[in-house]
Amino acid sequence: MRRRVVVTGIGVITPIGKDVESMWKVLREGGSGIGRITHFDASKFPTKIAAEVKDFDLSKYVDDTAPFAQSGRNVLFAVAAASEAVRSSGILDAAQDPSRFGVYLGAGEGQQDFPAFMKLISESLHDGTIDLERFTQAGLKYLNPQFEMEQEPNMPAAHLAALFNAQGPNLNCLTACAASSQAIGEATEIIRRGDADVMLSGGAHSMIHAFGVTGFNLLSSRARRGSDKTVRIAGAEEECIGRRR
Repeated sequence: MRRRVVVTGIGVITPIGKDVESMWKVLREGGSGIGRITHFDASKFPTKIAAEVKDFDLSKYVDDTAPFAQSGRNVLFAVAAASEAVRSSGILDAAQDPSRFGVYLGAGEGQQDFPAFMKLISESLHDGTIDLERFTQAGLKYLNPQFEMEQEPNMPAAHLAALFNAQGPNLNCLTACAASSQAIGEATEIIRRGDADVMLSGGAHSMIHAFGVTGFNLLSSRARRGSDKTVRIAGAEEECIGRRR
């Protein structure tokens, strides 16, 4: 007999709502989270619009924010959304074997420190090319090891495991726009085959930084004109750059 899997809790941090009820209300009303980019100076970029999560405060979701002091927005979104989902599920109030509680996310890399990287480039230029020895030395001098580690795609899942004492399977997939759906599907299969009883699953990401916007512009996949009145998209548990319509 196939093991039944059910969803017991939901949490979201999105450009159109930082909880399920507010997000659903905006969706029903056809609202938009698109506006001018404010996370960095995008005035000279072809794309100047994005769906940003505004006025986000992690302290509203967790009692102690210290463990996430060096974390990027992707981790903070994951922690907040997961905290809401876990609370609504009631799982922490039930007797639960930590080794049967797992995490499977579809999460990307953290936000990049563009100014620091440009500083490394400028200090390692020699005769028009990058001197790798100078680049390495500059990296050791200027980069924060903890911040750099927090950029790894596995960090959101690691933080959630630590936060909720989830000692079961811990995985992350990075398959672009399909990642969150893949994570939920594979988490379902983990429960079905008996490798865990509870899985915390979903996705978190933010690409609204200089590197992210540059990359998507080079792919010719982002809107190069428009405003918050002419372009509408919505994101779930992540920040999105305006898609070309």
